[in-house]
Amino acid sequence: MKKLILSLSIVMAFSSYCRAAAPEDKASVALTVGSRKDNLDWNIAGNSAGTNPNVLSELQWNDLGIYQVKVAGKVVFEADGGKGEGYYLRGFMDYGWVHSGTNQDSDYAGDNRTGEFSRSNNNADSGSVSDFSIGLGYRARYIFKESVLDFAPLGGYSRHRQNLKITDGYQTIPATGAFAGLDSSYNARWQGPWFGIDIDWLTEKVGLHGGAEYHIARYTAEADWNLRSDFNHPKSFEHKANGTGYVLFLGGDYTVWRKWALTADVNYQKWNTTGGTDRTYFSDGTTATTRLNEVNWTSSAYMLGIMRRF
Repeated sequence: MKKLILSLSIVMAFSSYCRAAAPEDKASVALTVGSRKDNLDWNIAGNSAGTNPNVLSELQWNDLGIYQVKVAGKVVFEADGGKGEGYYLRGFMDYGWVHSGTNQDSDYAGDNRTGEFSRSNNNADSGSVSDFSIGLGYRARYIFKESVLDFAPLGGYSRHRQNLKITDGYQTIPATGAFAGLDSSYNARWQGPWFGIDIDWLTEKVGLHGGAEYHIARYTAEADWNLRSDFNHPKSFEHKANGTGYVLFLGGDYTVWRKWALTADVNYQKWNTTGGTDRTYFSDGTTATTRLNEVNWTSSAYMLGIMRRF
């Protein structure tokens, strides 16, 4: 990631020497494919007050390798006078297939993760992720001799999903080894409004773009713990909480023929929740509620593809 950021910075410094004119880019559509890596973890307390103990159970999905495909588009509705300024709409959709990763499930008897009496280390090499985002703002354009700079504050709405699996169970504490039949699922959703800024530096051949977003999210999740006969199925428990997130992205493109360009992007996002609720549904029809202490999610993606300007 550091090498790609350095390369894009060098291109930006060099772009002022490129012979260019303000490009016609009232709209664009890009198709990219690439690799993504996610981590997600959550933990609950022993009761709704957050005690007895303060961390009772903790789940971690680590180094989830994901193949991802993404479609993104932008359009500018020019204001009077043109010159590339006007209302700015952008959005994207993506879908990913989890192909590798691990899971750890730990239970504790004492506060602060002491007295660990159960731990399993399992596979998490299946599942899927998907994301949707749309935003609207106003784009200002600054025209220089050989390039243009676009600047767009905007706000929007996004939804992010992680459909995660746990299979191939292996009990580490107590050390009883492999156990059969594990096929549990945890389906998480983050959705809500966001505010951000887009910046584009354009020449005749080279384009660089970057931006940042701040998200306010409602977090919900449902799980099916298939080996727990005392839990209801397919909904064993649910999570609800409020959270926030930030997204950073940086990319570049190079026009290879007329309005067709090759494009590359990197994306990093980090999300977390405040305290929420964990509600368990038992097979006898009863329920129990405890404190969801936190949920943490990080994701990084590296994408390559093609773009068409209009």
